[in-house]
Amino acid sequence: MPAALRFTALMRSVLFAIAMALPLSAAQTDTRGIHAVPAPGAVVIDGELGDWDLSGSYLQCYDVVELRDVYSARVAMMYDAQALYVAIRWVDRVPLGNCHDPRFSASKGWAGDSVQLRIKTDRICHVTGWCYAPTQEPCLQIDYGKSLTEPFDGGSRLLRRREGWKLDDGAEMAFRVDADHQGYVQEIRLPWALITTGKALAAGGQFACGIELLWGETDWPLHRYADNLAPGAASREFFWTAHQSWGPVWLEQHGGLTLPEPSWTALLHPAPAEGPVEVRYDLPRDARVTVAIDDAAGKRVRNLIACEPRRAGANVERWDGLDDDGQPVPAGAYRLRGLHLQGIHASYVMSFANPGDPSWSTPDGHGAFYGDHTAATGVATGGEPGHEMVALACPGAEAGPHLIGCDLNGRRRWGLANRDSEFGVHTALATDGRILWVAQEDRRSFVYRVDLVTGRYAAWERKDAAGQPILDLLVSEQPGARVGGAAINLRGIAWHAGEIAVCLEREGLVRILDGGTGDVTRSVAVPGARGITHAGGHWIVLAGDRLLRLGAGGAVPFGEAQWGDAYALASDPADEVLVSRRGCDHDVAVTDGEGRIVRTIGRHGGRPLSGAFDEQGMRNPAQLAVDRLGRVWVAEATDNPKRTSVWGAGGGLALQLNGTTGYAAAGAINPYDPAMGFTSNAVFRIDLERGTWTPTWSFAPSGVPGDLFPPLVQSRARVVVHAGATYLYAPGSTASEHCASHTNVAMMRDGIWRAAAHVATVTRKEGGPFADALFATHEGQACAWADANGDGLVQADELVFADYALRERYWGHLPTTDGTLVYADEKRNALIVLPIAGWTACGAPRYDIAHPRVVPVAGFGVDCQLEMICGGAGNRVYLNMKPLTGFDLDGKLLFTYPSRHLSVHGSHTATAARPGYLIGPNAVLGTAEVGGAAGEIFSVNGNLGENYLFTWDGLWVQALFKDTRGDFDTPLSAARGMDMDHITAGGESFGGHLTRTVAGQVLLTLGATDARVLELTGFEAIARFGGAIAVSDDQVVAARALRDRRLPLPAVPRTARIPHRTGIVCDGKGDDWPQLDDGLAIGDDHARVGLAWDEHDLHVAWRVKAAAPMRNVGQDPRLLFKSGDCVDLMLAGATNLRLLVAPLDGRPVAVLYEQSVPGTPAAARAGFSSPARTIFFDRAAPLAAAQVAAAPCP
Repeated sequence: MPAALRFTALMRSVLFAIAMALPLSAAQTDTRGIHAVPAPGAVVIDGELGDWDLSGSYLQCYDVVELRDVYSARVAMMYDAQALYVAIRWVDRVPLGNCHDPRFSASKGWAGDSVQLRIKTDRICHVTGWCYAPTQEPCLQIDYGKSLTEPFDGGSRLLRRREGWKLDDGAEMAFRVDADHQGYVQEIRLPWALITTGKALAAGGQFACGIELLWGETDWPLHRYADNLAPGAASREFFWTAHQSWGPVWLEQHGGLTLPEPSWTALLHPAPAEGPVEVRYDLPRDARVTVAIDDAAGKRVRNLIACEPRRAGANVERWDGLDDDGQPVPAGAYRLRGLHLQGIHASYVMSFANPGDPSWSTPDGHGAFYGDHTAATGVATGGEPGHEMVALACPGAEAGPHLIGCDLNGRRRWGLANRDSEFGVHTALATDGRILWVAQEDRRSFVYRVDLVTGRYAAWERKDAAGQPILDLLVSEQPGARVGGAAINLRGIAWHAGEIAVCLEREGLVRILDGGTGDVTRSVAVPGARGITHAGGHWIVLAGDRLLRLGAGGAVPFGEAQWGDAYALASDPADEVLVSRRGCDHDVAVTDGEGRIVRTIGRHGGRPLSGAFDEQGMRNPAQLAVDRLGRVWVAEATDNPKRTSVWGAGGGLALQLNGTTGYAAAGAINPYDPAMGFTSNAVFRIDLERGTWTPTWSFAPSGVPGDLFPPLVQSRARVVVHAGATYLYAPGSTASEHCASHTNVAMMRDGIWRAAAHVATVTRKEGGPFADALFATHEGQACAWADANGDGLVQADELVFADYALRERYWGHLPTTDGTLVYADEKRNALIVLPIAGWTACGAPRYDIAHPRVVPVAGFGVDCQLEMICGGAGNRVYLNMKPLTGFDLDGKLLFTYPSRHLSVHGSHTATAARPGYLIGPNAVLGTAEVGGAAGEIFSVNGNLGENYLFTWDGLWVQALFKDTRGDFDTPLSAARGMDMDHITAGGESFGGHLTRTVAGQVLLTLGATDARVLELTGFEAIARFGGAIAVSDDQVVAARALRDRRLPLPAVPRTARIPHRTGIVCDGKGDDWPQLDDGLAIGDDHARVGLAWDEHDLHVAWRVKAAAPMRNVGQDPRLLFKSGDCVDLMLAGATNLRLLVAPLDGRPVAVLYEQSVPGTPAAARAGFSSPARTIFFDRAAPLAAAQVAAAPCP
């Protein structure tokens, strides 16, 4: 081996470009590096940028065409020896609207107008900066990573105002609203000491920083966009954990930069379509057009355009001769398949399963209702006449607030999110009419205060050790119920005469606190204390099965009644004590001043958990409260559906607030009886004309032996009718320990619902026994049950097993319109078709799983990440997979459509929305026979707010609604018939249902915590066209050339001669390599490499065109290829060598990797690991004998 190696590295930096497979109709900025320039002088943080060098600034915007004047910003960075500076010029039509008080909601500062800097220096820092609108107070919250691979759990700092724009720890942040109030400036000073371990960065250095910009005025951002990504990164979702996706920030040597035009700007002026094949057609009028191309056998080869506007008359599309995978099609005959339309429009019909007005969240905070994951457990009433409020709380809430304030008619006025997590365990409330005390059991047991009328936090009259006001007051040192599965501790709370009493059931304590300071004035041992109120001059406590009165000597019995199933207490102005009861009662009992029951409220025994919904009965009543009208508000802890009921002074039902749904659950409509709706394991009677609705039936396990497959429903549902009965098909099973969640069938006849059939695969909970002996010897087998005797219970002779497995899909299965079930078998590359084989005596459908129809699928695989299977009419079935696919039940392929960002996680890599582009398709929401040229259509829900309509043969009809990352409308009120085209279905819009009713209405139901019914119109204007297309051999050649010009050339083995040269000087200037066109020169205009040799050395020179010097922040020389700019040379021969050149501590070094060095001890080998494997090199170390130099290009 040569005694020395000489390398000349001619570096400036790296130019990044984006290769797009398809043209974009919207251009999102795609920054791949920020240029931070030296501060030209002293920087005054005042919101004025006259002292800034803005030459390194860049634009950040999700859609430059549509949103530049609505949601965008220019971001700039500078630095000096003490600090990093960040300036943002925001475009914001409601500037500085963040409502999160840094004293109490610092962890939610991001949920409004704010910036989040995701910084990775020698530590990970999440910096959130915002201005609290009511007081114009700047605040920075910094959350640190535990390590460079663990982005959280490293502690945090809250930097608040000291004076003016100066914050704690030397940080500064200023805001200045534009004169036209259409935006503002945010200017930040971050001392290096806050975002490093103490080492200030200097010119030539770099670090990583992803930037999230957020806009919003309430408790959730209206818009968000993340930018500055690392090379190769694509995902902007869950950006806070994707630390490897945060892009570089280069600390430039000099300012006054002239940066090249960003590569994404080319998308603003897309090149016209090109291709050797002309696709001709005529339009009778201006229209939106979809064009697809099939081969002579009818197989879809190319989806060319989707819902693009075209003029009346003759039109020509240019086809590049490539298929959907970018490969040339063979010469031959092809068929044009196209449609044109005037547009499909959505209008509002009604909402159900949510009592909000409107039923969706609105910017003013009045829309929707409480949360989704749990039912309400807390209620309190109070306030001055004319301003009385009701507070309602549910412990767990993600898509809605956990705490809301309403007027006495149940109209929401404000809402607040959980303070600990989205999955709280228990909440109880108390109020004096002005302040609301919220007792929350989560990871901890604490009480916080809220202004009852406004919903604003109201701190306790006490300070912490740092002198800051306290909002969350711990009332127990024990961990909350979310820690280790402990029992609930903080169960009850009540107010009286300036004091607050809390029940700590696990500790057996009642603590009395000063309602203002939170000081404990008294603690009383009361084993099992779980409810409390004040009546007759005493605290009355529910403990165990008794009511107790607290007096000076402790707790004494209050009455003789037994209260083992009681839950909570309240009192009225007459000092009567009201007790919510469960068990066999499910009502409210009212006692007199001696603890004797004098009357009850609600039907005794309540309403059934499973069965007809009796509105006069309660179910699982929780906390209760009495308003000034003498009405009793009861939070009912059930979710099929959720309900808060209000009972008049006479004991009758005065008002019921039913709903909300589960997370993004939406709902479904019975097409044969559109007065019937479904969601939340409940059936509703709805009036599409008047917009009224009420629950009629609840689905739930009854607890009766043999009730293994009870009815269930959310929004993915199919209704089939037969012989006067209605059959409801829904994916999933509440008895997952019995059988995997495949297809559940309920039936209704004569108004009575019962379980009818179930098809699944036998499973059991991991590591546990089967819950029923019927399945114990059938694990992994297909299973079908059909009710034979009409009892809705499973008997052994009603079960059939087969020795194969039916694989479930994440979003489930829905049958065809006649009830045929279809599964996919990847091993046999076949469809498993299970038609209804007959009907039992009581009308249940039978599926002959022992003799399925196995339909081979030729020439196409059914194993490409299949997410859901939905049947249609005419023996058709639609598979949500890669690609979106349709078959008939004889195995004929009907269509394919490109789907490259499948489901939730796939959506995270999707670029901006555009016609024909599927973003995160989750489920097929249903089918509708709309007649005319379209025939059957189906709908697919996208994960980021759009829904997609297709014809039965896979022609794109239209994308409905708006991508949640862009601009969209949010109506402040609901009006029948109003335009809903410009709303968004929301992020993670998992639910939904499409159908056509017997009256001819095409209805789409969607929602976040509601079932929102929309009517779709415009299908009658859909028309089809077709034609013949011939592709010649010459056009195939042209198509191949076009493909090769667009795509990287495939690797071809090459042999090259390295020339002999003398006199090369390793100084980085490159004078000996004028154009790198002598010696062995490889590359293009952006980067070239040359090699030569003499009697002593191998010489290598690289020239890279870019806008900044070579940078690398790595500290381990073996890993420099992961941490910044580098070049390398790989040599294969007797031993495999890799020589890598990169800067280390500001100086270029050469690192030699040798895969095999005989005699190397195992402990000395260097391992390089990925999640899949580890590859070892015997040696990986800097090569001291190498001469390396780097310098800017002339």
